[in-house]
This record gives sequence, C-alpha cells and structure tokens, in this order.
Amino acid sequence: MRTISPLNAIIVLGVCLTTALPIIAAITLARDQEVESEQRHALDIAHRVLSRSEVSGDQILAAAQAINALSPGMACSAEGLAVMRKIDLESTLLQAVGWVDGDVMRCSSFAGNQPFDLGPPDVDSYTRTRFRNNVTLIDPKQRYIAVQIGSAVGIVHHDAVLNFVDYVPGLSVGAFSWSQRTPGAFRGTIPSLIRRPDLTGDTVISSGNYQIAIVRSRKYDIGAFAMLPVGKSSGYASEIAGILIPLGVIVGLLLSGVLLYIVRSRASMPMMIRSALKRGKFHLLYQPVIELRTGRIVGAEALLRWDRGEHDAISPDRFIAVAEDAGLIRLVTGRMLELLAQDVQAVVQIAPDFYFTVNFSAEDMHSADIMEELDRLVERSRIAYSNLVIEATERSLVDIEKTQKTMRRLRDAGAKVAIDDFGTGYSSLGYLAKLEIDFLKIDKLFVQSLGTDAATSQVAGRIIDMAKDLKLAIVAEGIETKQQERELKALKVEYGQGYLYGRPMELEDLRKLLRHQRAVEGVLTRPRVA
Repeated sequence: MRTISPLNAIIVLGVCLTTALPIIAAITLARDQEVESEQRHALDIAHRVLSRSEVSGDQILAAAQAINALSPGMACSAEGLAVMRKIDLESTLLQAVGWVDGDVMRCSSFAGNQPFDLGPPDVDSYTRTRFRNNVTLIDPKQRYIAVQIGSAVGIVHHDAVLNFVDYVPGLSVGAFSWSQRTPGAFRGTIPSLIRRPDLTGDTVISSGNYQIAIVRSRKYDIGAFAMLPVGKSSGYASEIAGILIPLGVIVGLLLSGVLLYIVRSRASMPMMIRSALKRGKFHLLYQPVIELRTGRIVGAEALLRWDRGEHDAISPDRFIAVAEDAGLIRLVTGRMLELLAQDVQAVVQIAPDFYFTVNFSAEDMHSADIMEELDRLVERSRIAYSNLVIEATERSLVDIEKTQKTMRRLRDAGAKVAIDDFGTGYSSLGYLAKLEIDFLKIDKLFVQSLGTDAATSQVAGRIIDMAKDLKLAIVAEGIETKQQERELKALKVEYGQGYLYGRPMELEDLRKLLRHQRAVEGVLTRPRVA
C-alpha cells in the first residue's frame, strides 16, 4: 500500500485548515452576533414596556392629584363626576378613573355612582400606591389593573401596557413592582430572575434558552421585563461546521456554494423588501368606502400588496411593520404614491369627486419631503388634492408638533386628513382636539363588537358621540354584517368600509362598480317623458 508523504500530509492538512477555519470563524462570529442582537432586542422590548408603564403612571398621578383635590362630599357629586369624565377623555391609556372608599370604588367616570368592590390590594408600595392586579368591573371576563393613590384610582386594561408588543412565539413581557417584585400586567411566563435582590436595572442575562432583560424606572417603583427565546441559528451553524470541517477542499467548495444558496434563501426581510421595490413586485388594491346613508361608493382606500405568488404571501401588517423598523417605510410609501399616480386618473374620469385614502406612517408624517412627493403625485396624475385623504397612524401622534405641522400643510393644499384605527394606540380625544383633521376611523375591533355582550361593545358609541362633539366625520372599518351597518346608521356614522361592501379589489373591478353606480344613478335621475 502506498503511504502519503509527510509533505503531502502537510498540504492536505493546510488545505483542510484553510477551508475549515474561515467557515468556523464565520459561524462563531454569526453566533456571537446573534446573541448580541437578541439581547439588544430583549432590552429594547423591556424599555418599551417600561416607557408605556411610565406613561400610564404619569396619567394616573395627574388623575390622582385632580381627584384627591375633591372633598369626600364632592367626589361623587355631579361636579366630581364631571372632573373624572374630563380626565378620562384626555387620557390615552386609562380606561376609567374613580373615587375609592376602603376597598370599594364608590363612583367612576364610566359608571357614575354605581359602586364596585375592588377587593384588597395585591401590592401596597412604599410610595403609598396600592395595586390591584385582577379587578373585574362590568364584564367578569375582562381583567383590569387598578392603581390607587389616596382616594383616587386609575383603571388600566391588562393589555393596554402590552398591546403594542408584536407577538413572538415564546416571548414573555410584563411590568412589576420593583420594591416588592410582584408582577402586574404581564403576558407569558414571569421569570424568577425579577426576584433577585442584586438587580440594579438595565440587565440582560442568558438563562437556558432565553435572553432575559430587566429594566427599572427612575420615576416610579416599577420595573419591566422581556424574556425572549433564543433562535436556532447557532445550532444550525454548529451543524454546518460539523459537516464542513472533516471534508476536503473540493467538498468544502461545493458546500460553500450550498451555504451561499442558503444565505440567499434566508435573506432578511428588509433585504427582501429592497429587492421587491427594485423589481417592481408591489401593486395596489382598492377597498371601497361607502356613504352609509345612500349606499354610494364615494372613495377607496389604497392598499399595498406584495407579489410573491399565491402560496408565498406576506401580510401587509408584517412587511409594513418591518419596513418601519428597518427605516424603509419612506421608500415603500414612495412606491405606493407612484403606483397611485398611474391609477387615479382612470377612476376620477368616471367619478370626479371620488377620493383615495392613503396610509402614512409616523416617519412619513414627520418627513420634510412628503409634500414634494404628494405634489409630484398630483402633477403626474392630473388630479386635485381634494381627491386625497391622508390617513395618519396613531403612532405618528407621539411627536405631536411635527404631525400638526404636516397636517396643516396637507389641509392647506386641499387634502383631507384622517386618524386611522382610532382606539388601539397612542391617541385620545384630548389629542384630537389639538389636531386639524377631518375624519376619524374607528377600528374594526370596536365595530364588530356592536350589538354583542363584549366589554368593547359600548366603546364605538362613546367614541362616535365624543368625536361628533369635535365636528369630525366618522369612518367605520371592518363592517361585515347588515346588523353592524344598522347599528352604525343609528349612531349617525357617515361612512363605512368592510367585506359587506367588497374586499380589496383590482383597479378595473373598482371602475366597473363605479360605472354601474353611475348608470343606475343616471336612470334614477332621468326626467320622465309625459
């Protein structure tokens, strides 16, 4: 048998090493970066939960100062209830406020003088704040957090502090009392780590299959946590390394090609969005907006869709959220306006007063260039600004001054402005009173609870009544049944959209509907011949 020479052995060993070592180094680096990224992500989520908790604390403290200034005899009087309702109206996160005697809420902003037994507090903080973490009010299935300062109490829905956190399988988030390490609002599993006495805040610890971030408020006796499950990429990288290391140069090169294919196929969502923008893979669909009183189609919402094949769809909620987080939303909005410019003239030729609603993100509303883009849209499509309704998300109201400036410029140009999905995010009617807007869009969550026993069934009516006080037109989203339509008509809602009237459709289908509508109206208005 022929033996390999020492020199050849060295060459073979060198080839193996030069093939394997860069791959091992890359996998090790990727693993380290993955851990670092996951830790940053967990810490970011915990800070966002803490920030929302502090906003709740600010609003509860302000409410307590106003309510505790009332004498016991005045608290539940008509004057006291008016103070509570004003606080409720102007708050963004509180569901209600009330006045407490012992463990009983004697009166409240939402139920007047109807008493509610809140039960003993779960936490009595050193700041003399009492927390009750599982309070039930009208609906026994709905759980609230009651935070009491003195005789004043603020009611917060369990989901209000956490509803902005996207669902991730296995993710646990929550807020807790820092001094007593007692959980308040949370989702998922409470990590035992929060009870460690040596925690100082802004801590990220790897524990088992989780990255656990703990942060502490500098304003209140609260902390927040995020427990994020680690990914599988480090195990995947180790498996690839185990395959590549024993193989020779030729096999290593083949596997490098396979690895390149895998990397490309597993490209990040932001990269995929950039590629789709370059290759023209986005298109628009249109969902009709109906005038409820007459049943006429008066407008349509322009909805961006991603062409990825029938069995490889990505929901707009997902790719829009990724585009916002990755700083790509301005490019996405620009593409949407380009597509709209190609379509709108074909519609306004049939219905000159028809309007298109366009969704703008917070970054769009805060951009100094957005009016120039809209000017190009109007110039290219030969329509008027009056054919446009700009829908601002509630997230854009975080920077109220920039948003006000953009809204004022839009309305001065002739466009109308709407607040989208009202009731699910940051804004309140107190904000709306400060803004120059025309429409308020009620989220489908509230519309679809009309006429049911759900706790949110009365919210739509309440929003509508108060919005009308501000002279705002109402657009109800997500209408799916005739019963919902009847309920909304009874509440004097002007406009609606939803599957009852039509799913998002292609441009030509929208034009067919408008031509049919115009033909019917022509027949109805044609004078009779004697």
